[in-house]
Amino acid sequence: MRQVLMVAGMVVLLAGCGKEASPEEQTASDERDVAMVEAANKAAPPVQLVTPEPILLPDIERYDLLGEECSYAPGTSLGARVIAREADAFMKIDGDIERFAADPGSRELPMHTRSVYNSKNYSLVLSLKEDTGEDEQRTSYEGSVTLRDEHGRIVYEGVGEAQCAAG
Repeated sequence: MRQVLMVAGMVVLLAGCGKEASPEEQTASDERDVAMVEAANKAAPPVQLVTPEPILLPDIERYDLLGEECSYAPGTSLGARVIAREADAFMKIDGDIERFAADPGSRELPMHTRSVYNSKNYSLVLSLKEDTGEDEQRTSYEGSVTLRDEHGRIVYEGVGEAQCAAG
């Protein structure tokens, strides 16, 4: 046991006796270290999946979400997860309403809504498929919602009914 400790001590002492790096070698080593740290900092954080909450009547009243709009509800749910209008769209994420601005260069959908909306944190893509029924004030479509984070990664996708209304 004593010999093992002596050998370990000798190895430690010898390791410290190596020649010092030249200034050029030290600069190159420092630049490699900085590049590794910068690369690690540029890496995207883990994906945080989103589960939009229903936009309820108090939210609709508070944010005045009435008028020409299309409401998207996933699956067979009746609770709208997205309300899209001509200039903006809304989703409820983690209890807060997220407002999106319409991308004026995107495709126009019914009720003057758009296919792409953007916020500070997300990009929202809406699409409508074949007409599934119509009356004077309301049109129903099969719709889909795709939400991407600021790194372009999909954090939510939903397919369901979209109700577009003039009032």
